[in-house]
Amino acid sequence: MGIIDSISTGYRFVSQRPGLLLLPLLLDALLWVLPRWSVSPLLGRLADFYTDLAADPQLAEESPFALDQMSELLMLFGETSNLAQFLVNGLLYHVPSLLATLPGIKGTHPSVEVDSIGAAGLLSLLFGLAGLLIGATYMNLLAQNLPIGEGQKALSVNILAGRIVRHWLRTIGFLVFFGIGLLMIYIPGVIGVTVLALISPVLGSGALFLFGGLIMVILLYLYFVTTALVLDDLAIGSAVRRSIHLVRKNFWHTVGFVLLTTLISTGMGLLFRQVTQWHTLGVALATLGNTFIGTGLAMSLLVFYRTRILAMQQQETDSFA
Repeated sequence: MGIIDSISTGYRFVSQRPGLLLLPLLLDALLWVLPRWSVSPLLGRLADFYTDLAADPQLAEESPFALDQMSELLMLFGETSNLAQFLVNGLLYHVPSLLATLPGIKGTHPSVEVDSIGAAGLLSLLFGLAGLLIGATYMNLLAQNLPIGEGQKALSVNILAGRIVRHWLRTIGFLVFFGIGLLMIYIPGVIGVTVLALISPVLGSGALFLFGGLIMVILLYLYFVTTALVLDDLAIGSAVRRSIHLVRKNFWHTVGFVLLTTLISTGMGLLFRQVTQWHTLGVALATLGNTFIGTGLAMSLLVFYRTRILAMQQQETDSFA
């Protein structure tokens, strides 16, 4: 099954099961009514720091616009910041959310300003853990409605709840190991790039480009880990190995799928941004459209992953026959 076929199949499944849209719609509704947990005071103090640097004649002469631009960006991020957006896990579990994609949309409640780094970190952690649990629930609901996959289907509520918690814990474990591994690569990589930059700016720039490319390749090879955790109910190590194996055997197809789904999501996001200009009705219509588009793409990911796994297993069986 090709990339286009996977996407069309994903949307066909979603159009036949509109109940799959309920969880992300409820999540957007929650973000609409919850207070905006803003870190504007923290970013405002950081912006003031850059403003003070820009007032230094020597620094201003070397970079007349960079410091002012950084200060303006920090102020903008502070005005639109909302720690509750960590409830939406679009990176690992592909949960669609219009209010997380367009943080400038204001809800119905005033902002709660968080002016402590410790409080901001704790809230981010709590919202992030809750977001992982919501994401695991969302993808399990998608997997239960997909007739392919090694995981059991038509589970009772109690068994499904236990499975969701198991996948949530495995995802946390994966993130911990991934963070440690990334640090083991990042720290020596940054040191190496810095040393090369001191020797030659050209070498430093080239090394930085290669280092960034390496990180992107690693992320690509781990793209299907959470899909394998949920759809095939695999342990962390098995899910990592299966994701790497799938991408290695289908590298360019995977790149094409990621680029095409990103293009669809980005393009529709720009359209929905315009629809939100129609006040509350526009936000409601855009939220519904964004949820359908995002859920279709998430289901397409499951279809793409599982059909590729089946094709590879068939090839391995034929090679032994």
